Amino acid sequence: MSKATEQNDKLKRAIIISAVLHIILFAVLIWSSFDEHIEASAGGGGGSAIDAVMVDPGAVVQQYNRQQDQQASARRAEEERKKLQQQQAEELQQKQAAEQERLKQLEKERLAAQEQQKQAEEAAKLAQQQQQQAEEAAKAAADAKKKAEAEAAKAAADAKKKAEAEAVKAAADAKKKAEAEAAKAAADAKKKAEAEAAKAAAEAKKKAEAEAAKAAAEAKKKADA
Repeated sequence: MSKATEQNDKLKRAIIISAVLHIILFAVLIWSSFDEHIEASAGGGGGSAIDAVMVDPGAVVQQYNRQQDQQASARRAEEERKKLQQQQAEELQQKQAAEQERLKQLEKERLAAQEQQKQAEEAAKLAQQQQQQAEEAAKAAADAKKKAEAEAAKAAADAKKKAEAEAVKAAADAKKKAEAEAAKAAADAKKKAEAEAAKAAAEAKKKAEAEAAKAAAEAKKKADA
């Protein structure tokens, strides 16, 4: 807008200078016309003093009309300039408004893109957190499974070891019991055999003594007879 004001001041100065020059030119023309009439009067060898001071009214009118036309042209040029200046100002204002609207739209789009980027970053962060939680849960499940398998294997090994120990103990107990029962049976059998042998010996001795006494008695009886 300052540039337009400067151009307007320059045009005003030009118009003023042009008007002053036109006035000077108008005076020069009048003076020239005055000189021509003086020279014409002097060359004619006569004439009245009135002819020496006469000015051509037609030339003055033509000069005045030319000046008016020039001023009208200057006014029209000024009006055209002002109109063009106003049009340019309006166009500039429209361009500035359009540029502001474009910048506003760009800023709006930038903010929207920034918001979208922020949401995308938050979504990515949330997805990363969820993935990390899923990985941690999978690791915990794997650890739990591994621990359960280890405990199951240990329990199976312990159960097998206990069963084997119990089987060995049961076998040892059974063997010990069988050995004890066999020893008792042998002792009982030996005792019974010894008792039966003693009884048989006693009976045999008794029988032998009885037979010997009987034989002695019979022998004595025969001897006495």
